Amino acid sequence: MSLPSYVIIVDYVSEGEIANLIRGYVELKGTKVRFSGVAYGRFGGQNFSPQFTKVAKARIQSLTGDFIKFEEDMQLRLVRGEFEARPPKDEHHHHHHLGEGGEPG
Repeated sequence: MSLPSYVIIVDYVSEGEIANLIRGYVELKGTKVRFSGVAYGRFGGQNFSPQFTKVAKARIQSLTGDFIKFEEDMQLRLVRGEFEARPPKDEHHHHHHLGEGGEPG
């Protein structure tokens, strides 16, 4: 049994030195299912553990017929960088660049 086509969207990444908290969703058969998880190493790097709520797991199971196979496939795609990064439209860029902020030059 093969999995249906789906897209992984990452819409939040924390800025950690060792690990990053990542949140997003999968688009699967016209349905968005949210996930969160922790990426160890660099972003899109060596290890990623996606986490789903019980409701999300049940939804994926009903859409794919095999949650475990889906979860393994998704983990491999995340590690290989096969996802889209889409920060929410209302998210602002929050960090300071050298030379900005009115300091004397």
